[in-house]
Amino acid sequence: MAIYFCYVDESGGFEAPDSSPHATPLMVVAGLVVSAEAVSVMTQDFINLKRRFFPRVDERRLDYQLVEVKGSSLRAQVRSASRREVRHAIGMLDGVVKLLEEHDARLVGRVWIKEQSERLHSRSTYTFAIQDIARHFDHFLRLHGAQGLVVCDGRRHYQDVQVSHSIFTQKYKASGDSLPQLAESVVFGRSDNHTGLQVADIVASALIFPMAARTYCSDVGGVHVDEGYDRLRSRYATRVGSLQHRYQDAEGRGRGGVVVSDKRSRRPSSLLFRPPGLDDTERAASS
Repeated sequence: MAIYFCYVDESGGFEAPDSSPHATPLMVVAGLVVSAEAVSVMTQDFINLKRRFFPRVDERRLDYQLVEVKGSSLRAQVRSASRREVRHAIGMLDGVVKLLEEHDARLVGRVWIKEQSERLHSRSTYTFAIQDIARHFDHFLRLHGAQGLVVCDGRRHYQDVQVSHSIFTQKYKASGDSLPQLAESVVFGRSDNHTGLQVADIVASALIFPMAARTYCSDVGGVHVDEGYDRLRSRYATRVGSLQHRYQDAEGRGRGGVVVSDKRSRRPSSLLFRPPGLDDTERAASS
């Protein structure tokens, strides 16, 4: 039986969007689905990518696994006034998107666009996101006759225990297992040790976050909605959007993929992976 992993990382915070100059207007929780067969080759490819764009003198090849390239740092480079910095970030992101395509990765997740002056409840928001990702991952596994495991980037122990237990209760409830294709409850790892978590961080922080910020929050202003992010939408929106695991439920409703909960303007998820060029009215009309 085939085995898949779903690596999960997040970007943004739970704070109210206007609580400080650095507060984020949105929150992303992204799941990256990769087959167990692809993990080894993907790891080697990602190490080579880091060696190319972030070379270190005398660094042993396998020690590059410990050199984590943060998606937030790439995002900062994209909005830099330095063309060299922008080209460097785009080169790295080109490599990451190509890696996702070559290894047939799939994406599921949630994006919350925050209401003004309203914070997100950290426990319920994150737990709901993991449960949602687990449901869509379970569907993917059933479709492929496979089993899988959800691996999240570790946070604080008490937080991780609560989230994992929420999946445990769905698997072992008296009425039956709601997630039969998941081999175990959610587990938590250190991103330093798992390529999948490092790539998931880049997907969440350097691709989905800036695309969502420009699509849903361009009127907010501030560093998190920089106009430079439109180049990411132009370059990657269609390609990243095509990696979503989307499907229809028994009632014919669309499920899966990266779902946007826009608490500010109630705009649809279908706008997320559209390149810039259409104004909001045209986009809404064609969604």
